[in-house]
Amino acid sequence: MDFFESDNFNAEQIAEEAEHLRHVIDMMKEQIALLEDDGFAYRIVDFYDENAVEEYRAEKFRHDARKLDIRILKKALDTPYFARMKLEPIGRARGDFDAPSMTKQRTLSDYEPIGDEADIYVGANVLFYKEKIIVFSHNSPLGNKVYERFESGKIEYGGYEYKVVFRRKFDIRNGKLEAVFQDYSTETGGIVYDKFLAHMLKVKRGDKRLTDIIPTIQANQNAIIVRPADENFVASGCAGCGKTMLLLQRLEYLSFNKKIEQDNALIVAPSEHYIRHIQPVVDDLMINAVRRVTMPELYRSLILSLRGIKASERKALTSQDVVGDEELPDDVVIECYGDKIKRKLISSLSATKQTYKTRLAAYRTQLLNYEREQSYGAYGDSTVKKPRPPVVAVDLKKLGFLPDLGKTLNKCKLYLLLTAYCYILGKPDFSSALFIDEGQDYFYNEYKLLAECTKATVGIYGDTNQQPVAHRGIDDFDRLSELWKLERYALNENYRNAREITEYVNNLLGMNVTSLGLDGGTVRSLPVCDMPAELKAFGDDRIAVVYSQGDAATEEYLKEIVPSALLYTVVQCKGLEFERVYACGRLTDKEKYIAYTRALDTLTICD
Repeated sequence: MDFFESDNFNAEQIAEEAEHLRHVIDMMKEQIALLEDDGFAYRIVDFYDENAVEEYRAEKFRHDARKLDIRILKKALDTPYFARMKLEPIGRARGDFDAPSMTKQRTLSDYEPIGDEADIYVGANVLFYKEKIIVFSHNSPLGNKVYERFESGKIEYGGYEYKVVFRRKFDIRNGKLEAVFQDYSTETGGIVYDKFLAHMLKVKRGDKRLTDIIPTIQANQNAIIVRPADENFVASGCAGCGKTMLLLQRLEYLSFNKKIEQDNALIVAPSEHYIRHIQPVVDDLMINAVRRVTMPELYRSLILSLRGIKASERKALTSQDVVGDEELPDDVVIECYGDKIKRKLISSLSATKQTYKTRLAAYRTQLLNYEREQSYGAYGDSTVKKPRPPVVAVDLKKLGFLPDLGKTLNKCKLYLLLTAYCYILGKPDFSSALFIDEGQDYFYNEYKLLAECTKATVGIYGDTNQQPVAHRGIDDFDRLSELWKLERYALNENYRNAREITEYVNNLLGMNVTSLGLDGGTVRSLPVCDMPAELKAFGDDRIAVVYSQGDAATEEYLKEIVPSALLYTVVQCKGLEFERVYACGRLTDKEKYIAYTRALDTLTICD
């Protein structure tokens, strides 16, 4: 076996790690067998025997919990852990050198002081063997320390200080130790070097799909992941810095630590392509209960949550597919999300709102009379009919000041409808925490409407350089501080693209992004007519042929020569990544930045 090892890492230590891995896997298999043999049997229980029913429910609950543990253990057999930390206790963090004992068995809590035998293995999940922790979760308070820089050579945990003796990282696949790295050691004076990141980026490329970044999370990324659950923030960063993965990893972290309920969180996605793209990571991180919707879908659900909308309008809203604003001209979109249109919309609806309020007050009086009559129903026949609540319907077609918004139920129409119905009927009761990706694509007034409609915390991930049309979205995230108390975090390291691609984009567009990707990428030119033959030769590589939505001639030509499954507009490919990207036709500088940085390994510029 060919191992990658640091200067001070010898064959004996490699053999020790390989043996430990075998031992852990044996314990995991034994634990799986113990959990599977729990004696539970599905059976019929007498419904009238309350004790038997309750006993069965408790037994079934324990059985289902064991099934989940089994699923986690089986999934982790391929890669039980990715890191090891060797720690020595110094004493209490406040100077009391009364370090706790490690002679007693570990408990299930994963939160107690670790004591004098601090040799910790860290993985994607917490793993138990006979109620003893054998692998700590990277999301746990202790396991998460593996991402720290160790600048002082110490960590604090559970009120105690510990010296970091070393940190090792592992590439484990299919239960086999493929590579070992010692990236921190007190013997060598601290950080040795971090070849582990480059190695794992190369390994992950072989998956040909989006995968989690658990083993390679960097300290500055982790600092965003572990922010308090009630903190509103904007994480802005260059293409390839991992914004989407940070969003997903943060959801996993908050869920693991019971700081958020998954069904009370919402990912606002830029497109349906994006939702399909992130699905493998959603599965890996077990955050499937988190809803994933586009912004127009969110607007529609907020409208439908309001009472007082005419039934025919509800039916119309639910019966149509919702789309984005891609088909609308830029000037129309920018105008519709502006203050001028909003003021006109509110002004035009003031009479409707007043009429509704009057009818609502009358309805409440009538309902009170009806309920009073019903209470006397036993003493005589009631002559009062149950009143019907007032309803309203907003028809955008009748508002002459609006530009032509097309025939589809697009985001622009839904934004205007939500604004209108909130003005007339009041705000919806919505409290799901919002995780918004590609946040630069939404206008200030959209954020203002969300801030008014929701009581939720918001995390916004974006890059204003990836706004392909000037002013078609928010130009400066700092403006959002008018709506929420926001923290700001910035990232400028590109892990996605090969170094050659990042350097090409830096030179072409005058950018200064730090490249931490792999060497060996390719940037080349190719006549667009030669592309179809080449597309047939790349096996399971993910391929995107990207063009500008506004370039009608290129779009028409590409649809004739390229399979539709490979075609993406610049807007459609945002948030995605591919082994090979073919950028075609006329692209603005911002469109080039978006299109070119989708390429992991090969960027081909077609003309």
